[in-house]
Amino acid sequence: MLKNLCTSAIILFLISSHFLVFAQEGLDKIVNPKTNGTGYVSNADHILSNETVAKLNALIKPLNENGKAQVAVVLVNSIGDQVPKDFSTALLRKWGIGDRKKNNGLLILFVADQRRIEFEVGYGLEGLLTDLTCQRIQQGLMIPYFKKGDYNSGVLKGVELVVETIDTGIDQSLDEDNLYPELGWVLFQDILFFLVYIGAYSAYTTSQRGQYVVHSASGWWVPFLLFGPLIIVSVVALATPIFVMWDLFFLISYCCWSVFFSFAIGNMLASEPVGETRVQQYQYLKLMVWGFTVYAVLFPLPFLIFKYIGAKRRLRKLRYTPYQSPDSGAEMVLMKKNRALELTDKEQMEEKLGSVSYDLWEAGEGDPVMKLAYLNQNTKIRRCKKCLSITAKKTKRIVESKATTKGEGIASVYYTCQICGKSDFINQPISRKPQLNIFKGMFAAGLASSGDSNSSSSDRSSSSSSSSSSDSSSSSSSSSDWGGGSSGGGGSGSSW
Repeated sequence: MLKNLCTSAIILFLISSHFLVFAQEGLDKIVNPKTNGTGYVSNADHILSNETVAKLNALIKPLNENGKAQVAVVLVNSIGDQVPKDFSTALLRKWGIGDRKKNNGLLILFVADQRRIEFEVGYGLEGLLTDLTCQRIQQGLMIPYFKKGDYNSGVLKGVELVVETIDTGIDQSLDEDNLYPELGWVLFQDILFFLVYIGAYSAYTTSQRGQYVVHSASGWWVPFLLFGPLIIVSVVALATPIFVMWDLFFLISYCCWSVFFSFAIGNMLASEPVGETRVQQYQYLKLMVWGFTVYAVLFPLPFLIFKYIGAKRRLRKLRYTPYQSPDSGAEMVLMKKNRALELTDKEQMEEKLGSVSYDLWEAGEGDPVMKLAYLNQNTKIRRCKKCLSITAKKTKRIVESKATTKGEGIASVYYTCQICGKSDFINQPISRKPQLNIFKGMFAAGLASSGDSNSSSSDRSSSSSSSSSSDSSSSSSSSSDWGGGSSGGGGSGSSW
């Protein structure tokens, strides 16, 4: 066992050493602004203007002089194939940004060709500059400018908010007024997009072709209706410099769909039910109410929930408003006692199985009892072919042929009538199995995307495992003008 532990430790050491050496490749090519005499900003590729660099140095200098933090801003066109997170961690340790005891260093790395901004936070600042705070500053303030190609404003605005957060000790990213430039224009764009989308979709679904698709597509159009805007906006956000505020986008999406469903479904619930008798009208309206329950729960406002409640009241009125006796004209009442005397064995069994419910109305002695049958439209009980009662209950299911990725399977489902005992079966198709390799590819792509857009826990663990060897090397290679600080991989990054 000891031998296995030693082997595992050696393997972990070699892996962590590999990551450390790989991340440190190219670090010497980065101009250290302290040794170069340019303050706190490394701008060798001239990504920022000289005016912006001067403003950044003026912002950062007081933090260093007051001992609150040491901040370095590095802008490069490329770091090759290296991961910005690993690169920023190694660079902060190599330079020793931050006080050796406080570890209050912050490295802001901008990589142009990877369209990536990284905040590498020292141990001492992790309580204030959390991963979530870093992401809010990046995505809510810096990236909107980066998408427009305005790197000067993006970096300057982001550093201003970081400096204010460190200087005051208060997370300034929590104040929405500090984030999301041009909020009014973005809001207008999102609302306009949804109005156009809903209008176009409504026009299509009410057309002759659209009605055919809606009624023959087995409901596939419903998820497209809900997720279509998300797919379209995601493609636009990736393919163009348009900035998307995703939290605002989802809020507007929800509000727009709530209004749409309130009108579309609300009008259907308020329409006159189809049917010549009250029983037929009740069955029609009940099926509609059952189908729209999920929408009423998910999108209750502004008035769908009220339309839904109104439809439920109409159901009670259709079923329980007293009838007039066809013989005497007297008002009938719903029979609650001695019901078994008026129901046959078949009807009692149907009620017991929940396939049919019966309402019995009586007016008095001498008047016949009115019997009304209400079918359970969602029952799994089938009608018996012999006695014609809805009392055939499922007893077993046998798979005749299994479903594969290339075709459906078939199962024989057996039913037995609870009245006459007749057994019967139906052939039921089994859905074709999904292509697992497709889902594996999607899952792998999702992992790659997640790793590219946000700092992962593995980044931090690999950085922490190599911190001891990195700290020792940084003390000998870092400039004396920095404080000899280190980092455990805290901070976060974002892409645009």
